[in-house]
Amino acid sequence: MTDTLHHLKIALKNVRPTVVREVLVPSTLRLDRLHAVIQTAMGWGDVHMHEFIVGTLRDGERFGTPTPDVFAVGSPTRNEKKFTLRQAAPAKGSKFVYWYDFGDDWYHDISVKAVVEVIPDLPVPYCLKASRACPPEDCGGPGGYANLLAILADPTHEEHADMCDWIGEPFDPEAVDVDLINEGLWTLARDWNRPPSKRKPTSR
Repeated sequence: MTDTLHHLKIALKNVRPTVVREVLVPSTLRLDRLHAVIQTAMGWGDVHMHEFIVGTLRDGERFGTPTPDVFAVGSPTRNEKKFTLRQAAPAKGSKFVYWYDFGDDWYHDISVKAVVEVIPDLPVPYCLKASRACPPEDCGGPGGYANLLAILADPTHEEHADMCDWIGEPFDPEAVDVDLINEGLWTLARDWNRPPSKRKPTSR
């Protein structure tokens, strides 16, 4: 059982207003499981590659799923299953980056707001607060997302109907449901506590 919790702020870069999530997670959480927490809290679909970067984007220490046949800038990617959040970001004020989708380049700034004692009867991971919806997958990164929002907001735009069809359902960039996020996080935690043979497969 972990002795402390990390209070993390996760902010999607280059999107204004910023998409933010604040979560409590065990300090001993493995980075592959932190990846699952971020995917669930943000609302991504876990259909693209990812990395954690501690330090600068070019020279920082990288953690993820090692793929020798994929070109990467900087240091080799270390196996995220062998490292914990506490090792990557040990204290209040620690910062690192989560990079999702190496084509659309969704960079998330992650900062440790606090390291606190375990809170009795509070299930973790736990989303404390959230602002704004996650962008749709494959919309072209921050620039493409800004363009998409402009088109959706203008019914007279020549691409409005096509973009509405592409999304498939009404999209509100302000909408976020913390309760729904926490249901997803608790499902993750329950799955982690199951015997390995009964766990759901992880998509990559």
